Amino acid sequence: MKNLTVKKFRTGAAMAAFAAGLFKKALLKKRGPLLAAVSGGRTPERLFNKLASLKLPWEQAVFFMADERLVPLSSPHSNFGAARKALFSRIAIPKANLRPVGRNRGAAAAYENELVKAAGPAGGLDLVFLGLGADGHTASIFPGSPAPAAGRLVSLAKAPPGVKPARRATLTLRALNAADTLVLMAAGPDKREMFGRAARGDKRIPAGQLSPRGKLYLLYSEKI
Repeated sequence: MKNLTVKKFRTGAAMAAFAAGLFKKALLKKRGPLLAAVSGGRTPERLFNKLASLKLPWEQAVFFMADERLVPLSSPHSNFGAARKALFSRIAIPKANLRPVGRNRGAAAAYENELVKAAGPAGGLDLVFLGLGADGHTASIFPGSPAPAAGRLVSLAKAPPGVKPARRATLTLRALNAADTLVLMAAGPDKREMFGRAARGDKRIPAGQLSPRGKLYLLYSEKI
C-alpha cells in the first residue's frame, strides 16, 4: 500500500513516544486548527500521558472521538472521560476544542453534523489515532458489524455479545479513510496476529480495511 509505514517497538513507551512525535510534527506544521481524533483503551492511554508532557500550542488542536461508548462522561467506561483524565485536564486547551459525543438517540447524526461542520462534507480529519482489538476491530467497527447506511460518517454500533458497554457511536470506515493520516497502535502478544493481518491489508477484519487518503502508520509493541 502506498504511504504505508509499519514500525515495531521494543516497548509500549517507545511506541507512544513515536506516536506523540507524529502529533507534535503535525500540529506545528499545520496552519490553522489541527483536527484530530482519538480512541479509548489501554494503548492510547500511554499516548495521552506522553502528549500531556509536551509544551505545544494546544489552542490550535481540536479533538474528536474516533468512537465512544454511550455512557455518562463520568463513567469509567467513557472514552472521552479517559482522554479527559489522562490528557485534556492536563493541558491548556479551550473547552470548545473538545468534541465529546452526545448521549441521546440522535447522537450519531448530531456528531456527524459537527464533524462535517469542522472538516467539510467528506469529514476528513487531519490525524486519527486508533487502537486494535484482538478480534481485529478498530474504533467500534467490529468484525461482522452491519454496514452503516450509505454515505454515513458516524454510525451507531453494537459491541459483540458479552462486551460491555454494548451501545457505541463510531466513525465509519468512510470517515476514517478520509483522514489525512491514520495511526493504528497495538501492544501485547494477543494483538500480534491481528496486527500482521492489518499490515497485510486483510479485508476480512476492520483494521485491514484502513486506507486513508494520506498516510497510514501501523505501530506495534510486543510489550504493553
